[in-house]
Amino acid sequence: MTATAHEVAEKLNRAFDEPSMTMAILLGDVIPALAEFDQEATTAADPDSYRDRIVLFDGSIILYDSRTERWAVSSAEEVAASDERRVTSH
Repeated sequence: MTATAHEVAEKLNRAFDEPSMTMAILLGDVIPALAEFDQEATTAADPDSYRDRIVLFDGSIILYDSRTERWAVSSAEEVAASDERRVTSH
């Protein structure tokens, strides 16, 4: 069974919310969620190496929002807007 992008984002947020990463969370949630991670597509989607996005094998994009400190399923337009905010804030 493959996880949906929303499930992966939820599991990543749960792991980041924990005061300390436990082995149970790592083995039970994070590693299976990362099995959906497409390294090649993620690298291609992050040409400026922001390291704030994950692309899954189904093409879904999960973006880390530093304003909310949460991972969320995002559209390509939301990713572009995030990149634009970063460029204009510097």
